[in-house]
Amino acid sequence: MLCLIFSTALLVFLIHALTDPDNMEPSKGYLPVVIGLIVTAIGMTFGHNCGYAINPARDFSPRLFTLIAGWGTQVFSHNDYKYFWIPVVGPYIGAILGGIIYISCIQMRSLSEGDWP
Repeated sequence: MLCLIFSTALLVFLIHALTDPDNMEPSKGYLPVVIGLIVTAIGMTFGHNCGYAINPARDFSPRLFTLIAGWGTQVFSHNDYKYFWIPVVGPYIGAILGGIIYISCIQMRSLSEGDWP
């Protein structure tokens, strides 16, 4: 669970850093490429441990497909339904934490230095 929360928090933190107009943001043409490289790096780093589930749709959609394809509810019932909720709830917690950490550590600091809009 901590791997999912940390990887999603890292992704949201870096997206905030890249899109913040007070930072030295990359040009608009390079922004999708840079974000794609960040998602790839996070997936290659944490994908082995937590199955690349930085987005709940990346875990829930294959499970839903296997349910419809005929494997039944066993794709949701592993370990008495304990693991099913982790990839669904973990990225939401990580996204909120990543945003809060960026706002409290970076954005509020730049605003406190006199750069008020």
